[in-house]
Amino acid sequence: MFCSIKSPAVRRLTNRVLGTMVLNILFTVIAALGIRFGHLGGIPAYLLAVFTALPIIGAIVAFGVYLEEEKDEFQRNLLVQALLGGIGGTLAATTVWGNLEAFAHVPHLQAIWIYPIFWLFVGLSIPVVLLRYR
Repeated sequence: MFCSIKSPAVRRLTNRVLGTMVLNILFTVIAALGIRFGHLGGIPAYLLAVFTALPIIGAIVAFGVYLEEEKDEFQRNLLVQALLGGIGGTLAATTVWGNLEAFAHVPHLQAIWIYPIFWLFVGLSIPVVLLRYR
């Protein structure tokens, strides 16, 4: 998989994002164990919750750095379009769900799911964006 990546910027992005994903999993496991077995509450629990979000912020920064490093303007444009599709899809889905919560009393959507929903819509947007330039 990695040997097919030709752009050095894409290779660096891949390494950065994989690193943040590993850290996210590690920090989340540590936080869950700390809350469950350490019976943390108050300020330590708040700090632990923020701590687990740091890799997610790192992934977002990694994409910003990629957009700065990528020399191919067309490749940058494709990613920006896919990210915009992800933002639009996330906004639409969470707005619809919020209306369902308010008017149809469906279960509450926890905010922790918004980031994965965003990446789901980015993943769905990529083929659509690529089809436009076929």
